[in-house]
Amino acid sequence: MWPFENSLRNQLRNQDLMKKYREWLKKWLLKGNGKFNAAARISAVLVIALLSAYGIYNWQNDRTVKDAVTGSNTNQVIKEDYQKTPTTQEQNNTKTAIPKVKNATTVTQPNVNPEEMVKPVMGHVLTGVGMTFSEVFKDYRYNTGVALAGDQGTEIKTALAGTVSGISTAENNTMVVTLRHDNNWESSYSGLENVQVQTGQQLDKNQILGTLGKNSRTNGVLENHLYFQITKNGEPVDPNIYWK
Repeated sequence: MWPFENSLRNQLRNQDLMKKYREWLKKWLLKGNGKFNAAARISAVLVIALLSAYGIYNWQNDRTVKDAVTGSNTNQVIKEDYQKTPTTQEQNNTKTAIPKVKNATTVTQPNVNPEEMVKPVMGHVLTGVGMTFSEVFKDYRYNTGVALAGDQGTEIKTALAGTVSGISTAENNTMVVTLRHDNNWESSYSGLENVQVQTGQQLDKNQILGTLGKNSRTNGVLENHLYFQITKNGEPVDPNIYWK
């Protein structure tokens, strides 16, 4: 509404009209008696002040409405983006991959019957399990295994069927082969120079493990020998009671 329209064309036109209005008002206020002109002047000032206040109010109100509309549109866009349903590709990308766990392979140990135990090497028994006199140290020492006499290069065989659980080094650059059996039985063969089996390999009873190395003056024994140990639940067992 005049004189507060926003277009440039109207603003220029309003400026001309305001100029003419001010000139007319100036002439009108200056003529006549002084009292009337003073009252007219005060009235004119009040009218101008009211019109200015009204214009400023409308201008401020228009800005407030525009800002509110802009803010509402922005909030609506943000809300729509927030509530936007993800596409199928996005859902597929955000899915957590669940690795497939393969079933662990359980190695079935052969049934163990200690009554069927055989000698790993066909030599005479040099020591038994327990306190034994040592010809090397000239005293009594506790043995957890038995020493079986054998020449270097003699084949060493399994006393019971089982699975090779470990291969390690021992004294005099010899090797130790350990087998796991059923029902918590375990056996070990010390003093080998040549091992012909691998860890994890299942072996039958009386199957070749390797050959005997140079293994004398170890374990308190003077003669060359295989040192054989067998345990049940971790406790040493004397195999001499089972050999036939």
